[in-house]
Amino acid sequence: MPWLAVPYTDEARRSRLNRLYGIQGIPTLIMLDPQGEVITRQGRVEVLNDEDCREFPWHPKPVLELSDSNAAQLNEGPCLVLFVDSEDDGESEAAKQLIQPIAEKIIAKYKAKEEEAPLLFFVAGEDDMTDSLRDYTNLPEAAPLLTILDMSARAKYVMDVEEITPAIVEAFVNDFLAEKLKPEPI
Repeated sequence: MPWLAVPYTDEARRSRLNRLYGIQGIPTLIMLDPQGEVITRQGRVEVLNDEDCREFPWHPKPVLELSDSNAAQLNEGPCLVLFVDSEDDGESEAAKQLIQPIAEKIIAKYKAKEEEAPLLFFVAGEDDMTDSLRDYTNLPEAAPLLTILDMSARAKYVMDVEEITPAIVEAFVNDFLAEKLKPEPI
């Protein structure tokens, strides 16, 4: 490893870091800024997705495209997932552009309070990963389909409308955060 790392044999330091950063497994790569603030807890995923390190130090993107390498993040807490019919990249990119301002607004609001954002934001196209997720959560094949999935609570919230607009997404997110939505079991 070309970076500073805690030796595996330094059990006391590893234990303190595990508690400090909530590390539950190895390998884990957490990127910190010079002040020791977390840039991303997904360093391992970022390295795998950006082997040339063009986006280093991998500041989190407000909206991620769901993939095999980042799907584990669905287990970290509630996630807004916009399912789209993405035979071409244009549909996924348009979906990202649609929800990005809302994601940025939520992230900024909670960052100002020095809190982690209560939602992660994803766009899911058509692939085996998405099919598996739809099967596991018993979601319809409709596209577009706006959902909030909370795997740890085994709950889903579904907004099945013909057209997804920024106003619909923002209202859906705000209703979720205000606990106005009724969860369905996963």
